[in-house]
Amino acid sequence: MTPPVLVNLLPGPPASARRPAPPVAASAVTAVLDLDVIVESAECSCDAGDDNPH
Repeated sequence: MTPPVLVNLLPGPPASARRPAPPVAASAVTAVLDLDVIVESAECSCDAGDDNPH
């Protein structure tokens, strides 16, 4: 039978293992009053034919 092994529980990783957090990208929120304008501008304007049923 193997004797018990003593383990030290730490509250977190040691300071030598910590790395600085990566930079967070800045974001902006734009309020849209009329969603129809956005949806209509997103329609396909390509020259593909309608022969593809999918």
